[in-house]
Amino acid sequence: EIIGAKLVYKSGGVNCGAFGAVDSYWGCGGGQIFTELIKQDAAGNAVLYPTSSTDTVTTVNPMGCDNGCTVHSWLSDTYDSNSNEIILMDASTPYVVDESDIFSLQYSEGCCGVSTSDNAGEACADVYFYYSVDCSTLDLDTFLSSCS
Repeated sequence: EIIGAKLVYKSGGVNCGAFGAVDSYWGCGGGQIFTELIKQDAAGNAVLYPTSSTDTVTTVNPMGCDNGCTVHSWLSDTYDSNSNEIILMDASTPYVVDESDIFSLQYSEGCCGVSTSDNAGEACADVYFYYSVDCSTLDLDTFLSSCS
């Protein structure tokens, strides 16, 4: 079960044409963050993070979108759109995952295909997951060989 994710900025920048069209790591500049972590499966897209119960998230601004990208932007008392890393934890809402699941970081407006004409840029990040299992009992050799 996933109980959190760590996003680490690597390169690039994105902007939405607002706030003087200055590139940021995670969205539109200013304090708002426009990035959401999506789980994609046969049922469609589902936002894993952020949610209103995610630690350090103070406000989640919703987005009405048919494809599962439900977060337009969000605010944190710890992170902003230029934080080098963002840790999104929510141990109260674990997600069951398996090796076939696909995850992506999405810019909300791009994910929903709305208000994209003034968006620009591309940013890259590493994503690390926090699990609720005891990893000391995991047979790492077997797991790694099944992934290659």
